[in-house]
Amino acid sequence: MPSTQRRSFLGMVATGTVASIAGCSSSCPDDGRPEPSYTVESGTDNAGFETVPDGSWPTPRFDAANTAYTPVRMETTTPSVKWRADISTTISGVENIGASAVVVADSIVVLTTSASVVALSLRDGTEQWRRELKPATVQSPAGIGDRPAPPVMANGRVFLATTDGVVALEADDGAVAWRNTEVVGAGVPAVTDDALFVPTADGVARFDTTDGHRQWTVYVDGTRLAVADSTAVIAGEEVVAVDAETGEIQWRQSDRPDGYPVVADGTVYVCTYGDLVGRSLTDGTEQWRIDRGRSFELPVVTPESVYAIERPGEASSATFAFDQVDEGAPEPRWCSEINLGGAVTAASEDAVFTFQHDIGLTAFTTRFGDAVWQYPAEYQAVSLAVLDGGVVSVSPEGSVVAFGGE
Repeated sequence: MPSTQRRSFLGMVATGTVASIAGCSSSCPDDGRPEPSYTVESGTDNAGFETVPDGSWPTPRFDAANTAYTPVRMETTTPSVKWRADISTTISGVENIGASAVVVADSIVVLTTSASVVALSLRDGTEQWRRELKPATVQSPAGIGDRPAPPVMANGRVFLATTDGVVALEADDGAVAWRNTEVVGAGVPAVTDDALFVPTADGVARFDTTDGHRQWTVYVDGTRLAVADSTAVIAGEEVVAVDAETGEIQWRQSDRPDGYPVVADGTVYVCTYGDLVGRSLTDGTEQWRIDRGRSFELPVVTPESVYAIERPGEASSATFAFDQVDEGAPEPRWCSEINLGGAVTAASEDAVFTFQHDIGLTAFTTRFGDAVWQYPAEYQAVSLAVLDGGVVSVSPEGSVVAFGGE
């Protein structure tokens, strides 16, 4: 569907002109597959990047706030595969649950399997080091089942929640910097410059990133974190906000969130079973609510936009782009209908990335939702790391692919 038609329809939705849609399909009128301007060929000679991309993607959702947004621009609309590395996720005697999301910093790409942490060269995908550790098992934000807990990176170290505690590794060689066995990891950590927050079997604990000293534990039910503006937001049976310095509970709301919280500009974005809710980070009061009678997946949040998959149940879903507004709920800008499955995984200044189970990885323009390029249907992405000059992706089976300029 042309961009102008999308904008016209969505304007009617925003003003209430379109009151309902028959049946339980997505409310997006764009009922065809996105037709990309360019299709990336899957073949590669693994030559690698001539110039290593700048920037980093140090946590699975870029930052501790889970925004999945980085302020860089794609250098090309016709990328190619620069390298591909297939990481073995099968180890004798260990249940294989595939690969984790990737993180990138210090020119290395790091991910986990069911029994190890693996570091690859960002330049050409060659393995740099591997350490045998058993990560905690976590629910994938992309909705594709349980996965090994991904690492997070900060200050030259790799941090990981494991079944035996919390571990910090040196990023350059994988050597153990410290290990804390006081608690059992139970979720994806969030890391800031001076603190590591880890969901545990009992609640959420804060650790000193330098030596692994446990500074506090708050006993709440929740394993999904976002940390921003000196506040840690914990999602479980309810949403709880605690002071990131002391662990003191600030507020709680009974939203029953379906996924991870996202924090941006003083707002906590919470997907519930049917709504997308914006709450004040300060006191938890509701600021706005998008209620279409359909569920939304974990959103990607940028200074100007919110991107999310609208999922109406067993029928077709859609990628929605919303404009941020000064007051009130974000307003629809464009949409692109997809078949069952998929997620919005990341955004840069000029591109938003989705993967769809029967289509593949697609890059849309942020403003109008035009499909710029696509990587083929047989490839599914657990996550993306978007850099200045490249994109690194991983499939559930451990196929890591790096894309770059012409």
